[in-house]
Amino acid sequence: MRGREADRPACRDVEANLYFSFYDSQRILLRSRVTSADQKGLRAVLREKFPRDHGQLLPALHFVQHEYRHLPDWAMEVVGWHLGIPASEVYGAATSYTELLTVQPGRHVVQVCTGISCSINGGGRLLDSLQSSLGIGPGETTPDGRVTLSETACAFMCGVAPAIRLDHEWQGRATVESVNRLLRDVDEA
Repeated sequence: MRGREADRPACRDVEANLYFSFYDSQRILLRSRVTSADQKGLRAVLREKFPRDHGQLLPALHFVQHEYRHLPDWAMEVVGWHLGIPASEVYGAATSYTELLTVQPGRHVVQVCTGISCSINGGGRLLDSLQSSLGIGPGETTPDGRVTLSETACAFMCGVAPAIRLDHEWQGRATVESVNRLLRDVDEA
């Protein structure tokens, strides 16, 4: 070995190879569960509903999430292919918005606003209490798959803080009791 290659520790190469091998195997595993019919179907719908324009990225991602309840990796790749946008840019957009989910959520999603107004009015305490009662942190799902807990920087509901969103419904002046009651009511329905 000469030059830079001789200076590089061998263990770093092994770690990198293990990481990339694991990552590639997970992608292959993921792709094996997705049929080409799924991909072709999504491509057809995207062609029909969304012009091939960079400005259609967020509407297309919202559409995919509405269809699949989250943004599967393969679907983000299809969106990127359709719009002519690199997958890294699609993934970057998807992870920049808290309302876009890149992992399969539980049956119910509870999103707590932790913006300044909500925090001042108890949003942080509400999040802490929910973490304790559910036994999970933000971005996690209960082991039974019932609830996914997440937080958002601002729900733009400052006048009725603290705000939470249960599934697709925002509620202001939320309390731990009101959130637990909402979860019970939704499970009974």
